[in-house]
Amino acid sequence: MASSSQAQNDTTNNLDNQIENTASIWKNKRFLILFSSAFFVAFGAKIYDIALPLLVYELTQSAQMMGWMRAVEFLPNLLLALFIGVWVDRFNKKRWSQYMLLGQIAMLVISYSAVRWLDNPLIALFPCAFLMMAFNYGYHNARMGMMKNALPQSLQNTATARMSSLYSLLETIGPVLSGALLLMSALHNVFLLVCLFYLIAYFQLNRLKTTDTRTQIKASIWASLKDGFIILYRNKNMWYITLAVMVINTTGAIFWIQAIFYAKATLALSHLEIGYLVAASGIGGLIGSFTADRVRKHMGIGLLLIVSIFLESIGFIMPLIYTNSWTLLFAFFWVSAVGLYGNICIWSYRQEAFDEHQLGRVTGITGSLFKLLMPAGLASSGYLVTAYGIDMIFIVCFVVQAITAGALFMTRVSYLE
Repeated sequence: MASSSQAQNDTTNNLDNQIENTASIWKNKRFLILFSSAFFVAFGAKIYDIALPLLVYELTQSAQMMGWMRAVEFLPNLLLALFIGVWVDRFNKKRWSQYMLLGQIAMLVISYSAVRWLDNPLIALFPCAFLMMAFNYGYHNARMGMMKNALPQSLQNTATARMSSLYSLLETIGPVLSGALLLMSALHNVFLLVCLFYLIAYFQLNRLKTTDTRTQIKASIWASLKDGFIILYRNKNMWYITLAVMVINTTGAIFWIQAIFYAKATLALSHLEIGYLVAASGIGGLIGSFTADRVRKHMGIGLLLIVSIFLESIGFIMPLIYTNSWTLLFAFFWVSAVGLYGNICIWSYRQEAFDEHQLGRVTGITGSLFKLLMPAGLASSGYLVTAYGIDMIFIVCFVVQAITAGALFMTRVSYLE
């Protein structure tokens, strides 16, 4: 009787898995919980991302202080991502995500209190900004593991694409949010609104049912980190992809920042018109996020990644073809739409290629490596523009990224399905 009951349960579970594998992603309850919680986190993060530099400028009237605030927010990814990935693998990822949300709520309350009652609120705002980004990275790292745990393998690529649509949507409405925030008389009140969004996300995650698959890791942090590097290096496809992303993230970031400079210095666009460029980028990302999984089925993940890297590079030289705002608008749309194809391929392959108990470390390591060249590239790009002109920068970005696509095509990555 016991064996018969077990067989019946196995059959039921297999049937459930088949239904999950074939049903629409929007009919998967666990994905809806993950998506809705991620929506509130992403929406709150976008508001915070826009409000903080505006608040710093309001308090100091200094563009330099705004720049320093952005630099502080960039540091956690470089300094802590490796270790966060190790810690995530040692904890229940659902609980870890909730702790990260509580950490961000605490930082928001401190930031609000500092602006409200301190004579020099920057003393609190700078460390809070650093910790906000650290907690935010910790949340996103664990969210990858939760997706791996909660969803069947066949839905991982689609889930990644739909999650990406969140950030593209928020890029689209970013200019609207900026305008709304500028109308507020007390900008620091938005910190309380963001707290509310994070609380909703926290309680949404309570509804998510996951299996605690963490392993009892007795090794030290450094030993676990070394093991993570070995795991990554042994997967040659992911290793080659990581090396390529180090390059294309840098060329993409240089194009983005120098294209804004080009819009102001050469085309003399207003702040509102630059907002339209950002919105066009968001619309392109939305289109890319909702079509990437279908295109992958026809091309395979490896070939789609390589083609998207090359096509994105073409967007870098579009502003040189016709010097007008419409061409630049289309370039932003193109680079975002095609570039998101590549991003989804990268995130999906990483999600599918590694076990859940390895994913935190691999995500942390690759997350740091992906951005390793960006500070040097961004810092040097301004000097290169002064020395050689903006046209040469766009051409160099195109050539370097096209060569990267060609080099990746010569590896086994091109055969990935």
